[in-house]
Amino acid sequence: MLKKRLYFSLGWLSLFAGVVGIFLPLLPTTPFVLLSAFCFSRSSPRFYGWLTANPYLNSYIENHRSGCGVPAKIVWRALAFLWAGLLLSAYCLKNPWFWLFLSLVGIFVSAHLLQLRRVDRAPLRFTLLELLVSMGIIAVLGSLLLPALQRARNQAALAVCAGNQSQIGLGLELYCADNEDHIPDIGNKYLSESIPVIRMPMGGPLGMAFALGKLVEQYQIPAASFGCPGSAGFKPADLRQAWSVPGVVRSAYIYRETDAGFQPQISHMRNSGKAVLMDFACIPYSGEMIVPHEFKHVNILYADGHVERRRNSPAKAAFYTTWTEDSGESTATKTPQCEFIWEHADAH
Repeated sequence: MLKKRLYFSLGWLSLFAGVVGIFLPLLPTTPFVLLSAFCFSRSSPRFYGWLTANPYLNSYIENHRSGCGVPAKIVWRALAFLWAGLLLSAYCLKNPWFWLFLSLVGIFVSAHLLQLRRVDRAPLRFTLLELLVSMGIIAVLGSLLLPALQRARNQAALAVCAGNQSQIGLGLELYCADNEDHIPDIGNKYLSESIPVIRMPMGGPLGMAFALGKLVEQYQIPAASFGCPGSAGFKPADLRQAWSVPGVVRSAYIYRETDAGFQPQISHMRNSGKAVLMDFACIPYSGEMIVPHEFKHVNILYADGHVERRRNSPAKAAFYTTWTEDSGESTATKTPQCEFIWEHADAH
């Protein structure tokens, strides 16, 4: 039953795309109508009969079944359009792997087009050629669309992390207002250190709120706010899950506390323009490292509550950049010193 429903849904979706393709030249009609007929034949004899009885839509199916020749003029136009699109995509992408992929698509589609039986008559209806040309169109559009989608995804991750930091900043403001302007401390043992930990494995069934983790318990800041979609292993859902079970909880953000000259009273004049939180790791772990936004950007929360985005530098040890070093026996990921990154994060 579920299989039939899937076929039925896909049939209507394909039919809709095919009808839209009648009016949009870049969207092929025949492949979608053929797919719709295939799906209806396996899910709904009633709608399959309706589709094949429709004089206009069935013409696409019959043209495909009859194997009628393709006008030569259409073949050459299709080849010109195909290769123009592929070359434009290769020029825009500047990636050797995409070049190889697009070249293979162009060669195979071109070979298939040239093998088709050609006639000199003018085309009366759409033919099987649509199915072949659509392969090239899909490859071109896909090669252009996927990088754009990835960039949009990265930008969305940056925005979510910045929003989460703003929420943490609001909780921090409330905490300071209730604690004589003092920021959440992390205890004498870790005093003047940067730390991403927000809960320790002691006190209570789950553990003791630590550092900015106090905002979760006292001010109802969601634990998911301490996650960042741009940090593998430290996404909002990961933090929500980690907070619900016992043990240490590390956030996707590093908390400055009183490291690198930050004062415990947040409104202290020496804290002006200073960063207090960022989605970057200057502390290496034996396990999975915090790798926000592929080290290309960093979001920073400042003492006055505003969040700023900074671009990273690819140079070794510059700003917030990590790098790898090969000692001959092993390769290790290196991170800048915490004091170094805070100095570069502070406004000058």
